[in-house]
Amino acid sequence: MNLTYDNQIKEWINDNKDSLIETWIEIAKTPAILGEPEDGAPFGKACAEALEKCAGIFKSRGFNTEIHKDSGYALVNFGNGDKTIGIFSHSDVVPVGEGWLYTKPFEPVIKDGALIGRGVEDNKSGIMAALCAMEIIRKFNIPLKSKLQLFIGSNEETGMKDIEAFVSEQPMPEISLVPDAEFPCSTGEKGICHFWAYSGDTTCDILDFCGGEAFNIVLDKATVTLKYSPELEAELSQKATDKITVDCDADKITLCATGIAKHACEPEGSVNAAYLLAELLADATALSDTDRKIMAQAKHILGCPFGTTMGLDHCDELFGKLTFVNGMICLKNGSIELSFDMRYSSALDHTELEKSAIDAFADLGWSVEVDSNLKGFSIDADSKIPEIFEDIYREVTGIAKKSIKLGGGTYARKIKNAFSVGTFTETANRPEPQLKMPAGHGGAHQRDEMIDLESFFAAVRVITHYIIAMDEEINK
Repeated sequence: MNLTYDNQIKEWINDNKDSLIETWIEIAKTPAILGEPEDGAPFGKACAEALEKCAGIFKSRGFNTEIHKDSGYALVNFGNGDKTIGIFSHSDVVPVGEGWLYTKPFEPVIKDGALIGRGVEDNKSGIMAALCAMEIIRKFNIPLKSKLQLFIGSNEETGMKDIEAFVSEQPMPEISLVPDAEFPCSTGEKGICHFWAYSGDTTCDILDFCGGEAFNIVLDKATVTLKYSPELEAELSQKATDKITVDCDADKITLCATGIAKHACEPEGSVNAAYLLAELLADATALSDTDRKIMAQAKHILGCPFGTTMGLDHCDELFGKLTFVNGMICLKNGSIELSFDMRYSSALDHTELEKSAIDAFADLGWSVEVDSNLKGFSIDADSKIPEIFEDIYREVTGIAKKSIKLGGGTYARKIKNAFSVGTFTETANRPEPQLKMPAGHGGAHQRDEMIDLESFFAAVRVITHYIIAMDEEINK
């Protein structure tokens, strides 16, 4: 294995980390959440601004940069060669939610060696890792036979229309990295089905029910408004747990529940706020029979983030458990509406699973409308890249790990011969970051999203060596 340039890489990181962090903070200030389309801004003004700002840091450093405004992506090209190594990242972010403890979402701060703010990890860290690797390769004249091409998207979190445009408009790289996952690398991704479910019955005493902003975040804040009655007030005040507040006025009762948010691909340890409310209201004898029935159904549906209560559970050696996560709830025309993010093994037939979900809800009298259903994939078993990456990762970090199948969804599912990798890593000398946050905070898609800076710069070393190795492999 060739780690010839490792000392130069570490030297460059030490010399430049302060200015890199300043740049990182600056690009994380734009609230790049999906908005209404405008001319030259297909995913909203904020997403377009974030894309321009991120592309601008490469242009200001002398890299060949082009922005495809109408398609919502930018390309940064470096080097020459008949073959291309792609690096795929995105500048858009998920909604922020309430209850941040350390800073406002788009006012990034550093605390105990960690950068905190929405998108600092997912996926500004991918953009910054690419910047570091390209600067290092240029600075030390590391000889590559391939061209590097960085893709910066602005619609990864809400549809991937940006990468679909790229695929239709641009030549495909021979091999690609997607720094938006875990190390050593991902060799496949689950299928992802997004759908809405609608209650068959309509509510009587439930006046409103709302919460959540995205499919792919476990719902951790929900509010329900009920018609007032003294009996209902007394019962709910007695039965409500410390996770639910009860407020009353002359004509209504408002319940607010607080759960624990997690990324939809990893719901372990999450608490769904809508489930907490449904559990309480299903047993509220002072509520109408119809409303209690609807809430009992919702409690059943939301009872397990792995689909067990709905008979949709599945587990295999390739991808582990199917996940079944509710991210949003609302009440429209008296009908409860629940969003779902269902992630499943590529071994399952995506159309059959979709039908099974529709049938499971129909058994309860609910209907389903599918928003999207993306098939999963697995990398060619004969590929040498995962083993190469595992060896490099072990040499750089001192930790032996095997490649994984991924529950998350990245651009890798849309492009050929692509490997998702991480943007932060522990090392044998420093196994854990310094900053510890409470449950529901710190992770991607959570409040107080953070990334440990020392872990990030360790990842830059790994990624730079990955690029060198990829170049050698595709040019044999």
